[in-house]
Amino acid sequence: MRIVVVGHVSMDKVMTVKGENRQPGGAALYTAIAAKTLVRDVDLVTCIGKDYAYMDILRDFNPRGISVSSRPSTSFTIKYDEDWKADYLDVKIGAGMYIKHSQIPISWLGNETVLHLAPMPPQKVLRIIDFIRSVSPKTLISVNTWIGYIRKGALSVLREIARKADFFVLNEAEIRALTGLKSLPRAVAKLEAKTLITTLGELGAIAKRNGDMTLIPALTRLPGETVDVTGAGDVWCGGFIAGYMLSGDLNKAVVSGSILAGLKCRDWYFKALSKLRFNSVESLIKYIIGLRGDTKQRKITSYT
Repeated sequence: MRIVVVGHVSMDKVMTVKGENRQPGGAALYTAIAAKTLVRDVDLVTCIGKDYAYMDILRDFNPRGISVSSRPSTSFTIKYDEDWKADYLDVKIGAGMYIKHSQIPISWLGNETVLHLAPMPPQKVLRIIDFIRSVSPKTLISVNTWIGYIRKGALSVLREIARKADFFVLNEAEIRALTGLKSLPRAVAKLEAKTLITTLGELGAIAKRNGDMTLIPALTRLPGETVDVTGAGDVWCGGFIAGYMLSGDLNKAVVSGSILAGLKCRDWYFKALSKLRFNSVESLIKYIIGLRGDTKQRKITSYT
């Protein structure tokens, strides 16, 4: 059982109402760290610069998938307002532009592997999907996109990606932009995908498979204050993939994603997740029940 995450690793400057922090980031790193809380065998495929300042974190991953470029590392400067709306003040893709499918060891692929493609330019994502399908048709492919890539010239490519991936994950604003429909139910019904997941924040997610739509609620709000929401959607993806690998159940996978995303937001970057390790979705839920201080007797199934 293996998860391979392909995408950006970055150095970020993040400003929120709680303060300012320089920290490790990047969608692929957030996803991989989250997945590692449930599945131990997680690999990262990325490209960083020689200036990357957080090598201690990357030492947890197999170096075969991590290349080093002479270009500066990818970096983001993000400022959040009181409603946690992000303003990207500075975006430098840098070394991240050299991420390519040839970095992915063929030995990492197979019928017990999920390969997740974090947000990258749609044409690059499509090339990687076609490569994976040609060398390892049984590898499951998960794709997450970003609103910045949903532009007029890329819509047809993104729809093709949605059809080819085994899991296509996007949020409410992104599916509306991709389909051109304001109605969320109509947008979900229109977009073709093997398994389509539309995340709804603290409400949970809508899952569509074989034409059937299901609203899967998230757990109620976790205790604690929100400190930093950077990468919350990527953490959700990591929790979802790992939860699905362990259980084969979409409901439990959504619950896993929601819990880990909620936990992540209680501290800077992924600090709240770094030392957490669980053997099942049920053990993750038990941990959350303990944090909530529930006095009522409840069954695990109440949360899934």
